[in-house]
Amino acid sequence: MPDAFESRQVEFMRGKIASGMGQGRYFITREGYSRQFVEKLGFVPFPGTLNVRLEEPFPAERQAIKIEGFSEEGKSFGECKCYRIKLNGIEAAVVRPEKSRYPPELIEIIAPVKLRALGLEDGDPVEVILL
Repeated sequence: MPDAFESRQVEFMRGKIASGMGQGRYFITREGYSRQFVEKLGFVPFPGTLNVRLEEPFPAERQAIKIEGFSEEGKSFGECKCYRIKLNGIEAAVVRPEKSRYPPELIEIIAPVKLRALGLEDGDPVEVILL
């Protein structure tokens, strides 16, 4: 009979840091998103995202945390899905906007700290642990 405390297999993906379009800060700081990130993820994200180009497509069939769309100052902001991860030991989340033009192997990561301050530069290899 298997032990009830049997450890789960850790799932991870490999990729490399990539430059983004510089728009993450604008979206992350919208009140409608930031309030939901705190409520549903438990942290206030650093105002910006870190992009990682994975070696394979991100598994979108995973259990997602839904962030609702909203309107602010006459503009509509779409829904997105978040997936809990760890990057370099820091709890973070992958954000997948409903209307993303990114390929499935490119992910945007939010975290309570500036991830690039950890010495991460474009082209650096990273391991993303899926929680």
